[in-house]
Parts: sequence; structure tokens; C-alpha cells
Amino acid sequence: MIPMDDLIYNYMALLEAIFSEKEVLPDIILQKYGLMEFTPREIRRLEALEMRRLYYIEKMTLREIGKRFNMSDSGVYRRIKRWL
Repeated sequence: MIPMDDLIYNYMALLEAIFSEKEVLPDIILQKYGLMEFTPREIRRLEALEMRRLYYIEKMTLREIGKRFNMSDSGVYRRIKRWL
């Protein structure tokens, strides 16, 4: 049986993923509530994958992506190219 505290964190993570004003990677939300653990390198890779999706599929500009991730547009470009 799962302790009730763990269920609360699961529900809170689900609510945040559904009602978040910005698109947020589900993995980042799960880490926030302690439901998954990532190294800083894994987090950068997940962010790079999301940046690539926003750039190539959603057709967002580097500047728009940079605002979302609190980075410069050149930083977004370098991260996208590094994780190809």
C-alpha cells in the first residue's frame, strides 16, 4: 500500500502539469515533488529536447524559447545544437 503522503505528491504533480500556465516538462514537475531524481546533465538534456521540439515542431523563435527557459537566444541555439 502506498503511503498517503506519496499520493498527495502524485496528485499535486498531476494538477500542476494540467493547470500550468506554461508548458512544463512532466519530468521537471516530477522532480520538483521528489517523485523522480535527475542529475544536472540529465536536466539539461531534457530541456534541450524540449527546446528542439519547440523550435522545430512548434516553430517558436529562439528568443521566445529563451524567455521560457530564462536564457539568451544564443544560449538556446547552442544547447539545441549541442544535443543533436
